[in-house]
Amino acid sequence: MRMLPAHSHPLAALSLNMQGTLLGSASTRGTLVRVFDTQTCLLLYELRRGASSACIYSISFNKTSSLLALTADSKTLHVFKLEGQRESRAIAKYSLTSSASSLCCFGGEDTVIVISSTGWYYKIRWNEKGETFKEEQIRFLLMKDD
Repeated sequence: MRMLPAHSHPLAALSLNMQGTLLGSASTRGTLVRVFDTQTCLLLYELRRGASSACIYSISFNKTSSLLALTADSKTLHVFKLEGQRESRAIAKYSLTSSASSLCCFGGEDTVIVISSTGWYYKIRWNEKGETFKEEQIRFLLMKDD
């Protein structure tokens, strides 16, 4: 049995890439996301989301595992490049309109889809300069008391 020394705080979010070879993890502190090789248990990347604590809601790898996206209760979407340096900062960041829990996934090499528990759908794109653009924002669910 092998053990990953992932975080000193309890885990808040986990994600595997499509091949099952990479594991992304975040603790309840939410300042770092760590990416491990699942075969060797080696730490490959340490991605800094920010200095203040946040709850990480979702972690997602793109199809080729060259990018990782995450959403947090700080109303943010962050996109990181998984190449070269072990330690990295986001290559793109977008401010969402709500801090509600959310899921993210890649819709292409430069597009992330975010869906929130309050019924918002976002399609966010970025360019090589790290500038982000909201291509779509749709309210697909109206919350009602049952």
